[in-house]
Amino acid sequence: MEPEPGLLQVRRRGAVVALAGEVDLTTSDLLRSELALACAFGDGEGDVVIDFTDLTFIGSSGLHVLIEAATKLGERRLVLLGGGWAVYVVNLLGLTLRYPNLVVGE
Repeated sequence: MEPEPGLLQVRRRGAVVALAGEVDLTTSDLLRSELALACAFGDGEGDVVIDFTDLTFIGSSGLHVLIEAATKLGERRLVLLGGGWAVYVVNLLGLTLRYPNLVVGE
């Protein structure tokens, strides 16, 4: 079941966040809060994973949230799974080069 246009569905299990729908100015705060919980999960160590499989759009505000999270994680990795639009944009902008702990997984 696809979310309605303009909506974001977030499922978080531990340090794994699965997204469906769109991350834009109206939904980026939801992503920010869920990523904060994922980053703090357990002992606050290890990778934080975002599953983009069902994400249909990510705007500049969503990209900003990813950059914030990668910066706060320091040496820990923010792993992006699922390919699609979001990974295309991350690669297009060279974010994995600027933020080495921002990793595109397979």
